[in-house]
Amino acid sequence: MNGNGNGHERAIDLISQREVEGISEADARWLESHLAACQECAAYELALSGAEHAIRSVTVMASAALVESTRARVRVHAEQLREHESRMVLIGVSFCLGVVTSTLTAWLWWKCGAWIADRLGLPASVVEPGVLLFWLLPAVVIAVLMAAFPPETFEGSLMQRFMKERTGGME
Repeated sequence: MNGNGNGHERAIDLISQREVEGISEADARWLESHLAACQECAAYELALSGAEHAIRSVTVMASAALVESTRARVRVHAEQLREHESRMVLIGVSFCLGVVTSTLTAWLWWKCGAWIADRLGLPASVVEPGVLLFWLLPAVVIAVLMAAFPPETFEGSLMQRFMKERTGGME
């Protein structure tokens, strides 16, 4: 090795990087001069080049069963992604409806509750919890409905119909 251990390590690293990542022009010049002077590194480069050519000469073919299996899995995954997307749209719509109805009922209770409290002479300690209750009431109703109609109700045909209607114009 001619006492040049670091030079050999650098040359081997550069040989390995050259075809995969590429090396700078300065590194390429240094490597060429090192390979001209070092038989061991030149032999390593020749062996690596031969291995690369041997690997590239082998043709790899996937079996028809593997190709069909992969296609089926890709289709299933695409369907799962569409299903997930449609659920996210429904969750977004549900959230927006919840915010709108919660805000509307809180505002109604604020106005109607204040009027009733004035007429009946009720203290604010009764009206304020009422505002909070009516603000949360739509979310509670939606939660009860979701518990009464489990997610299995929304699986399959309903979701597929929604997606077909949603993507009908795009296909």
